[in-house]
Amino acid sequence: MANVTTTTAAEFLPTIWAADVLMAAENALVAAPLVRRFDSQVKAKGQTLKIPNVANITASAKTQGSDVSFTANTETTVTLNVNLWYYAAVKIEDIAAVQAAYDLRSIYAEKIGYGVAEQVDTDVLGLRTGLTTTDVGAYGTDVDDEVMVAARLALDLNDVPMDNRAYIVSPYQAAALMKIDKYVRADAIGSVNEPGFIRKGPNSRYLWGEVYGTPVYYTNNIPTTAGTPTQYHNVLIHKEAWALAMQTAPRLQAQYLVSALAWVVVVDTIYGVVTTRAGFGIEIRS
Repeated sequence: MANVTTTTAAEFLPTIWAADVLMAAENALVAAPLVRRFDSQVKAKGQTLKIPNVANITASAKTQGSDVSFTANTETTVTLNVNLWYYAAVKIEDIAAVQAAYDLRSIYAEKIGYGVAEQVDTDVLGLRTGLTTTDVGAYGTDVDDEVMVAARLALDLNDVPMDNRAYIVSPYQAAALMKIDKYVRADAIGSVNEPGFIRKGPNSRYLWGEVYGTPVYYTNNIPTTAGTPTQYHNVLIHKEAWALAMQTAPRLQAQYLVSALAWVVVVDTIYGVVTTRAGFGIEIRS
C-alpha cells in the first residue's frame, strides 16, 4: 500500500524563513577607546601630525655665591602619519532587494560598519611591535599572577602612571584569570556584598574585571602568530603608549546607480596610528 510521505509530497511543503537573521559573530573591539586620541587636531586638514616629547629636567645642587646653571634640552617629536584609508562596501541589485524578505541595506550597512571598525582596532593593537619594554610570560603558557605582577612592575620601573593603564588579553587568558582564586574570591577582592567584580568603563561589555586596580579587557582581535603553539600577543598599556588620529570617523554613504539598478552602500574612514611612548606598554606572551 502506497503512502503519502514527506518525500512524495515535497512540492507541497513550504520552506519557512525566520523573521530575523543571524548576524555573524563579531570580535570585541576594545583598543581604540583605550589610547590617546588626536582626532580633533587632524579633522579639518593635514597629512602629518607632529607630537612633541618634553624630556625631564634634572635638579642641580646650588652652590652658595654662584649663579645657577641652565638646562636646554634638545626635544624630540613623534610623527603620526594619517595615511590609512579603509572601506567596506556592498552593491545590492534591485531584484535582490525587492524579492528579499529582509531590509538588505540595513543589514549590510551594520556589517560593513563593523568591518571598518575592526580594521582600526587591528591597526591599534598592531602597534605592540613598537613597544620596547622586555616581554613577560611565555608563548603556549597561560598567564598567572606572577606574570601579571611582572608586567605591572615593568611599567612601574619605567615611571608609567598607574591611572589610564589597561590589560588587553585574549579570551583564553581571561579564562585563565578566572582560575586564580585571589582574583575572583569575594573574600579576597572585598566584594562580599556586591553583585560582582565587573566595573564600568570603555567597552565595559568586554571588561573582564580588574587586577590590582587595573582593568582587564578581552578580545579575539588580539594579534596572534601562527605556529606550534599559537603565539598570543596580549598587552598591558598606558593610554599614552599609542596614539590614534581619526581624520574621518567611519561614515556611511549610500547611492542608487541607475545604470546598475542597484544600491551601493559604503563605509570608510581615514586615520593614522603610531607608538608615542614605547616604554609605556609591554607584551604579555601566552
